[in-house]
Amino acid sequence: MDDVKRRLEKIAQLKKNIDKIRQSQKEKSLKIIETEVKIEEVVSGKFISTPFGDSFVRENYFPQDYKCGEVELFQILQSSAKTISSLARDDRLKEIDINKTVFLDTETTGLAGGAGTYIFLVGVGYFEGDQFCVRQYFMRDFNEERALLSAVNELLSKYEAIVSYNGKTFDVPLIQSRFIMSGMKLNLKNPGHFDLLYPARRLWKRRLENCSLSTVERDILGIIRENDVPGYLVPEIYFRYLKTKDARALKQVFEHNLQDILSLVALVSRMCFLVEDPLNNTEYGMDIFSIGKMFDDEKRYEQSTHYYTEALKHNLAEEEALEILRLSSFAYKRQGKWEKAEETWKEIIERNPEFIYYPYEELAKYYEHHLKDYQKAETIVEEALNIEENIFLKEKLQYRLNRIKGKL
Repeated sequence: MDDVKRRLEKIAQLKKNIDKIRQSQKEKSLKIIETEVKIEEVVSGKFISTPFGDSFVRENYFPQDYKCGEVELFQILQSSAKTISSLARDDRLKEIDINKTVFLDTETTGLAGGAGTYIFLVGVGYFEGDQFCVRQYFMRDFNEERALLSAVNELLSKYEAIVSYNGKTFDVPLIQSRFIMSGMKLNLKNPGHFDLLYPARRLWKRRLENCSLSTVERDILGIIRENDVPGYLVPEIYFRYLKTKDARALKQVFEHNLQDILSLVALVSRMCFLVEDPLNNTEYGMDIFSIGKMFDDEKRYEQSTHYYTEALKHNLAEEEALEILRLSSFAYKRQGKWEKAEETWKEIIERNPEFIYYPYEELAKYYEHHLKDYQKAETIVEEALNIEENIFLKEKLQYRLNRIKGKL
């Protein structure tokens, strides 16, 4: 009997606990409703009418003397279209007009992309007279997607080129995907696209810890973001907003997106000034080397060897200097500057504490085929044979030596 009584008491207590939990959840639910804060109460903006309903838009204007980090926004108007085209490796940008270009960045519900990823904030910057304008289109809920896309579409239709950071891989394909999923047609068909991520890597990957936009901002533009929301938290903040309807945390997301847009403008200027006059626009030898490598990739070997030589005047790590010397030697060879190439291969051999095969091979080929000096060719090959331990390379060297001795 006592056992039954204890069980009944436990059941009664359990019911009380369940009632308390339900009451707590109800109070929390009421609290969420009480703290609902609309987006227009958090950031100043307006609603614009589209064929699919209203879309919330925030606008910011920046004057001609506004500086983003250490760079004035309007300096970009001095940038050469030829330089931009070279940095972008896109001939369509040889005629780029900055006044007909948009600077684009999106905030999304996921960082991996895909059909289930939505764009809830689109930032678009453009020059308008003596001001730079940034428009930010916001989707308050999923049912407003078509309104947002329609509003963005109307603006994009007026421009001929895009500047982004990783936009070729992420932002633009996702925009195209959302238009298709929404049954809409994107007006921006095949614009010239200057994606700054790729030239940033070519210019600074040898010096910076990574080439994320935040790192490039800090180390290249001198921008220190205060109270910035990390990009990986942005989707979580938006989902929390959808659940609570409290838009206060979204203010940081708007500011994050705004800064991204401004940084794109400053970064174009910084890149162009650096490439056009590197010796007066950087104090880092590896930056000068990177510019030399860009000219090398374009087969502009006279410019590349010039900047390689300038880079070597800086305080570099030995492995960095040896890499520059290696590229210099082949650039001289391609120009037919054989004496400079020979001098460089000899320097590589002298500076390298360990045996390295290619300068010996190049010197042997130069002496044998170009100078027809078989005695010199024999000497350099024998020197390599006495050092080399790799069986395959020793066989190659021995084969070359036998041929040279035959000619002797």
